[in-house]
Amino acid sequence: MLVPTHRPVLVTPPAAPPVSLADVKQALHVEHTEDDARLQDEIDAAVAHYEGPDGILGGVILSEQQWRQDFDRVEQKLLLPLRPVGDIVSVIWKDEDGAESTIGDTNYALLTDAAGRSYVRFHDSYELPNYLYEVAGASVEFAAGYETVPADIKTAIIVRVQLQYDEAASANGQNLERVEANLIRKYRRPGIA
Repeated sequence: MLVPTHRPVLVTPPAAPPVSLADVKQALHVEHTEDDARLQDEIDAAVAHYEGPDGILGGVILSEQQWRQDFDRVEQKLLLPLRPVGDIVSVIWKDEDGAESTIGDTNYALLTDAAGRSYVRFHDSYELPNYLYEVAGASVEFAAGYETVPADIKTAIIVRVQLQYDEAASANGQNLERVEANLIRKYRRPGIA
Protein backbone atom coordinates (compact mmCIF):
# COMPACT_ATOMS: atom_id res chain seq x y z
CA MET A 1 0.00 0.00 0.00
CA LEU A 2 1.39 3.39 -1.00
CA VAL A 3 1.66 5.67 2.04
CA PRO A 4 1.50 9.34 1.07
CA THR A 5 4.54 11.55 1.50
CA HIS A 6 2.61 14.78 0.84
CA ARG A 7 0.38 16.44 3.44
CA PRO A 8 -3.36 16.28 2.76
CA VAL A 9 -4.81 19.55 1.48
CA LEU A 10 -8.17 20.93 2.63
CA VAL A 11 -10.30 21.61 -0.46
CA THR A 12 -13.68 22.52 1.07
CA PRO A 13 -13.97 23.43 4.75
CA PRO A 14 -16.91 22.23 6.83
CA ALA A 15 -20.19 24.11 6.57
CA ALA A 16 -20.34 24.43 10.36
CA PRO A 17 -18.03 23.69 13.29
CA PRO A 18 -18.59 20.43 15.20
CA VAL A 19 -19.64 22.43 18.27
CA SER A 20 -21.45 25.74 18.05
CA LEU A 21 -20.95 28.81 20.21
CA ALA A 22 -24.52 28.33 21.44
CA ASP A 23 -23.72 24.75 22.53
CA VAL A 24 -20.70 25.92 24.53
CA LYS A 25 -22.51 28.87 26.11
CA GLN A 26 -25.37 26.60 27.18
CA ALA A 27 -23.01 24.00 28.66
CA LEU A 28 -20.99 26.64 30.53
CA HIS A 29 -24.07 28.61 31.60
CA VAL A 30 -22.84 31.79 29.89
CA GLU A 31 -25.72 34.17 29.12
CA HIS A 32 -23.84 37.37 28.16
CA THR A 33 -22.23 38.11 24.79
CA GLU A 34 -19.08 39.91 25.97
CA ASP A 35 -16.95 36.76 25.72
CA ASP A 36 -18.36 35.40 22.45
CA ALA A 37 -15.19 36.13 20.44
CA ARG A 38 -12.99 34.55 23.11
CA LEU A 39 -15.22 31.48 23.36
CA GLN A 40 -15.20 31.09 19.56
CA ASP A 41 -11.40 31.26 19.58
CA GLU A 42 -11.33 28.56 22.28
CA ILE A 43 -13.73 26.38 20.24
CA ASP A 44 -11.53 26.76 17.15
CA ALA A 45 -8.42 25.87 19.19
CA ALA A 46 -10.13 22.81 20.70
CA VAL A 47 -11.25 21.57 17.29
CA ALA A 48 -7.72 22.05 15.90
CA HIS A 49 -6.36 20.14 18.92
CA TYR A 50 -8.40 17.08 17.96
CA GLU A 51 -8.93 17.26 14.22
CA GLY A 52 -6.94 16.82 11.05
CA PRO A 53 -3.50 15.60 10.10
CA ASP A 54 -1.92 17.16 13.20
CA GLY A 55 -4.75 16.54 15.68
CA ILE A 56 -4.24 14.23 18.64
CA LEU A 57 -6.88 11.84 17.26
CA GLY A 58 -4.47 10.90 14.48
CA GLY A 59 -6.18 12.12 11.33
CA VAL A 60 -9.82 12.17 12.47
CA ILE A 61 -11.97 14.73 10.67
CA LEU A 62 -14.94 15.87 12.73
CA SER A 63 -17.39 17.72 10.46
CA GLU A 64 -17.89 16.75 6.82
CA GLN A 65 -15.39 18.42 4.47
CA GLN A 66 -13.40 17.66 1.32
CA TRP A 67 -9.67 16.92 1.18
CA ARG A 68 -7.10 16.12 -1.50
CA GLN A 69 -4.23 13.69 -1.11
CA ASP A 70 -1.38 13.87 -3.63
CA PHE A 71 0.92 11.00 -4.60
CA ASP A 72 4.12 10.88 -6.63
CA ARG A 73 3.14 7.59 -8.28
CA VAL A 74 0.16 5.25 -8.56
CA GLU A 75 0.11 1.80 -7.00
CA GLN A 76 -2.75 -0.65 -6.67
CA LYS A 77 -3.56 0.67 -3.17
CA LEU A 78 -3.36 4.36 -2.20
CA LEU A 79 -3.71 5.11 1.52
CA LEU A 80 -5.86 8.06 2.58
CA PRO A 81 -4.45 9.36 5.88
CA LEU A 82 -7.64 10.94 7.23
CA ARG A 83 -10.76 9.28 8.63
CA PRO A 84 -13.62 8.59 8.43
CA VAL A 85 -13.69 8.72 4.64
CA GLY A 86 -17.18 8.99 3.22
CA ASP A 87 -16.69 8.95 -0.53
CA ILE A 88 -14.17 9.44 -3.32
CA VAL A 89 -14.87 12.62 -5.29
CA SER A 90 -12.24 12.09 -7.99
CA VAL A 91 -8.96 10.38 -8.85
CA ILE A 92 -6.76 12.35 -11.25
CA TRP A 93 -3.31 11.77 -12.69
CA LYS A 94 -1.04 13.96 -14.79
CA ASP A 95 1.12 12.55 -17.55
CA GLU A 96 4.77 13.54 -17.93
CA ASP A 97 3.70 16.66 -19.87
CA GLY A 98 1.29 17.74 -17.12
CA ALA A 99 -1.92 16.85 -18.99
CA GLU A 100 -4.62 15.69 -16.53
CA SER A 101 -6.76 12.57 -16.89
CA THR A 102 -9.55 11.44 -14.59
CA ILE A 103 -9.74 7.78 -13.62
CA GLY A 104 -13.34 6.60 -13.83
CA ASP A 105 -14.95 5.35 -10.63
CA THR A 106 -15.56 1.93 -12.19
CA ASN A 107 -11.79 1.32 -12.02
CA TYR A 108 -11.37 1.48 -8.24
CA ALA A 109 -13.11 0.98 -4.91
CA LEU A 110 -12.90 2.71 -1.56
CA LEU A 111 -12.01 0.12 1.09
CA THR A 112 -11.26 0.21 4.82
CA ASP A 113 -8.94 -2.24 6.54
CA ALA A 114 -9.24 -3.77 10.02
CA ALA A 115 -7.25 -0.86 11.52
CA GLY A 116 -9.81 1.64 10.20
CA ARG A 117 -7.52 2.99 7.46
CA SER A 118 -9.27 3.87 4.20
CA TYR A 119 -7.61 3.41 0.85
CA VAL A 120 -8.33 3.47 -2.86
CA ARG A 121 -7.84 0.05 -4.44
CA PHE A 122 -7.63 -0.17 -8.21
CA HIS A 123 -9.20 -3.23 -9.81
CA ASP A 124 -6.78 -5.87 -11.04
CA SER A 125 -7.94 -5.29 -14.62
CA TYR A 126 -7.11 -1.57 -14.52
CA GLU A 127 -3.76 -0.66 -16.10
CA LEU A 128 -2.11 1.78 -13.71
CA PRO A 129 -0.66 4.96 -15.24
CA ASN A 130 3.13 4.89 -15.49
CA TYR A 131 4.89 8.02 -16.58
CA LEU A 132 3.53 10.66 -14.21
CA TYR A 133 4.30 14.32 -13.90
CA GLU A 134 7.38 15.05 -11.79
CA VAL A 135 5.88 15.64 -8.32
CA ALA A 136 2.37 14.98 -7.02
CA GLY A 137 1.39 13.44 -10.34
CA ALA A 138 -1.70 11.75 -8.92
CA SER A 139 -4.42 13.12 -6.64
CA VAL A 140 -7.36 11.65 -4.79
CA GLU A 141 -10.05 14.08 -3.70
CA PHE A 142 -12.35 12.68 -1.03
CA ALA A 143 -15.04 13.54 1.48
CA ALA A 144 -14.11 12.97 5.11
CA GLY A 145 -15.76 13.57 8.46
CA TYR A 146 -18.81 12.56 10.39
CA GLU A 147 -22.29 13.34 9.14
CA THR A 148 -23.18 13.72 12.82
CA VAL A 149 -20.24 14.40 15.13
CA PRO A 150 -20.22 11.83 17.96
CA ALA A 151 -21.61 13.21 21.22
CA ASP A 152 -18.53 12.19 23.22
CA ILE A 153 -16.23 14.21 20.93
CA LYS A 154 -18.56 17.22 21.20
CA THR A 155 -18.47 16.90 24.97
CA ALA A 156 -14.67 16.63 24.95
CA ILE A 157 -14.46 19.86 22.93
CA ILE A 158 -16.72 21.60 25.42
CA VAL A 159 -14.61 20.30 28.34
CA ARG A 160 -11.45 21.60 26.64
CA VAL A 161 -13.06 25.01 26.14
CA GLN A 162 -14.21 25.00 29.76
CA LEU A 163 -10.65 24.28 30.95
CA GLN A 164 -9.40 27.36 29.09
CA TYR A 165 -12.32 29.67 29.89
CA ASP A 166 -13.55 28.93 33.39
CA GLU A 167 -11.30 29.66 36.40
CA ALA A 168 -13.17 27.15 38.59
CA ALA A 169 -12.63 24.48 35.93
CA SER A 170 -8.91 25.29 35.83
CA ALA A 171 -8.69 24.65 39.57
CA ASN A 172 -10.22 21.20 38.97
CA GLY A 173 -8.25 20.71 35.75
CA GLN A 174 -6.83 17.24 36.42
CA ASN A 175 -10.27 15.72 36.86
CA LEU A 176 -11.61 17.42 33.73
CA GLU A 177 -8.55 16.35 31.74
CA ARG A 178 -9.22 12.72 32.78
CA VAL A 179 -12.85 13.09 31.69
CA GLU A 180 -11.71 14.55 28.37
CA ALA A 181 -9.17 11.73 27.83
CA ASN A 182 -11.81 9.08 28.54
CA LEU A 183 -14.27 10.68 26.10
CA ILE A 184 -11.83 10.52 23.17
CA ARG A 185 -9.98 7.29 24.00
CA LYS A 186 -11.79 5.06 21.48
CA TYR A 187 -11.13 7.48 18.58
CA ARG A 188 -7.35 7.54 18.99
CA ARG A 189 -5.13 5.31 16.90
CA PRO A 190 -2.76 3.04 18.80
CA GLY A 191 0.68 4.55 19.19
CA ILE A 192 -0.50 8.15 19.18
CA ALA A 193 0.15 9.90 22.48
